[in-house]
Amino acid sequence: MVKKSAKQAVKDVLKIELEEQHSQELYYSICAFLMEKHELCYIDIIEFKYALLLDDYDQDLVDYLVMEYVLDKMKKQHGLILATLTYLVTSKS
Repeated sequence: MVKKSAKQAVKDVLKIELEEQHSQELYYSICAFLMEKHELCYIDIIEFKYALLLDDYDQDLVDYLVMEYVLDKMKKQHGLILATLTYLVTSKS
């Protein structure tokens, strides 16, 4: 995950400004949560990323679209968890 792509997706979807490192950390935290609690959703994300890579999209664009997809899914299915993960990522310094 490219940090700038993650940062822009967070800004566009969640309407908050995070540092690049925090955006990337949020992505990894979400993936860890999904692998643990919602495997099918995580598999959908992997399939989505793989399909984009097969279509020869630019890596930055792929990372942005994947992060946007992840955030949208989390917002719809696990909004409270997303808010909590976002808070945890931004509060530790």
